[in-house]
Amino acid sequence: MRINEAYEHETILPRQGDECGCNKIVTQCVDVTAPVTLIPTASLGTVTVACQGVPMVNCVTDPCGTSSTITVTQRVCVTIPVRYDVSMNTSDPTISCAEGGPCGPCSPCGCKA
Repeated sequence: MRINEAYEHETILPRQGDECGCNKIVTQCVDVTAPVTLIPTASLGTVTVACQGVPMVNCVTDPCGTSSTITVTQRVCVTIPVRYDVSMNTSDPTISCAEGGPCGPCSPCGCKA
């Protein structure tokens, strides 16, 4: 998150009868950074298995009649519970002067991009 803002202020007028001095207003943009680190986690629960329906059987005999191959196919429902989470770590925010010195004219909502 970067905030780059400055605000305009009303000119400070000299007091009545005090014509000496010089009143100025200065504006300086600063960059404020708030680092946030997101850490994902995923944990697995206990896996469960359940047969669905009846098995299919396929039998193939070789051309010479010396052997047969049986293939058994069973539909199996596998349930894997997964818990997803995200934790967050924050670091201390930092501030620094914006590059280029003072800001140009600012809008009521902050510095122009």
